[in-house]
Amino acid sequence: MLRKVQKFRKYQRSLLMLVLTGIISAILWHSYILFKHIKEQERVKMEIWADALQKIIDSPLNADVGLALKIISKNKDIPVIMTDSTERIIEVYNLDDIKNDSAKLYRSLKRFKAQNDAFRVNLENGYQKIYYGDSRIFNTLTWYPLILTLILGLFILIGYLYYRSAKMSEQNLLWAGMAKEAAHQIGTPLSSLIGWTELMKTNPESVSVEELQKDIYRLETISRRFSKIGSKPQLEAEELNDQIRQAVQYFKSRIPKHVALSFDPCQKPLRVMMNKELFQWVMENLIKNAVDAMPSGGKIHIETRENNGYAVIDISDQGQGIPKKHRNKIFDAGFSTKKRGWGLGLSIVKRIIKDFHKGQIFIRNSEPGKGSTFRIKLKLVK
Repeated sequence: MLRKVQKFRKYQRSLLMLVLTGIISAILWHSYILFKHIKEQERVKMEIWADALQKIIDSPLNADVGLALKIISKNKDIPVIMTDSTERIIEVYNLDDIKNDSAKLYRSLKRFKAQNDAFRVNLENGYQKIYYGDSRIFNTLTWYPLILTLILGLFILIGYLYYRSAKMSEQNLLWAGMAKEAAHQIGTPLSSLIGWTELMKTNPESVSVEELQKDIYRLETISRRFSKIGSKPQLEAEELNDQIRQAVQYFKSRIPKHVALSFDPCQKPLRVMMNKELFQWVMENLIKNAVDAMPSGGKIHIETRENNGYAVIDISDQGQGIPKKHRNKIFDAGFSTKKRGWGLGLSIVKRIIKDFHKGQIFIRNSEPGKGSTFRIKLKLVK
């Protein structure tokens, strides 16, 4: 069981890592496409800019170069360095903060050469080169994938911390509830034994050895239950109707007189893999839950049948019912609709049926004021 849980958790982690990798890859790919598009657009702009400059150089003195000059003046974002054929800087555009610092200008020139290919402008007696760098918008957007990744990481971290906090809170609640449940279960036979001990001091002849043995056996049963729920229990093929019949017989003499408990077993034997002590605990919790739901009395009816390779158990009561808003929480540790109690009984039931016996337990139906039916499904032994 532990290995299967670990394997499932490993699968969950792998799936989560795969999803995160996919999201980050999508962000990076989208960023790459966006940057490539901006880069191409800036290349087109600089090509037009270089053509405008060439037109101005080639035009006669009295020619109309207004459009070309307008194109030149419109460039406010893309930094430009113009050099002669010997790579000497002769003019700069959009680099006002460093235009008087030759060392920084030549470092920028080196960076521009790495970023983009130069354009060439022909002169009568030579040529000039136009080097340009990435625009301010492009440089700002380079932080885009990093910022998105950091935001995603922050949300993941917050989600993880919340999940971890919730799991720790649930675990602490479960352990606290288990401790209280153990104390509660041990309390009844222990109080009885203390009473028998005091009676032995005053009147030994009146002490019933048989009753003492019942209380000792009850303590042993409680001890075995709690030890098995904390580890992997041994499952054996058992006849389901026999186990339910034992639970019903045990409770018939222990429930209030105004509550009637009946059992309608399937006519066919229903053999399932189970741990008898843990399954008896399930029936005990469900029957107690049904009794508590009927403070004014009523009927508890248990029925078993076979359905498509499964043994089906229905435990019905005529109690107060479960409101719809509580049905998804009814099996959560710590949740209880009772004024008294720790909300652990149905959580233990679900753990025993689902985790240990690989079965299902759910609310088949429930109507306020009319009662509820809990259904358990266990796979039959072939």
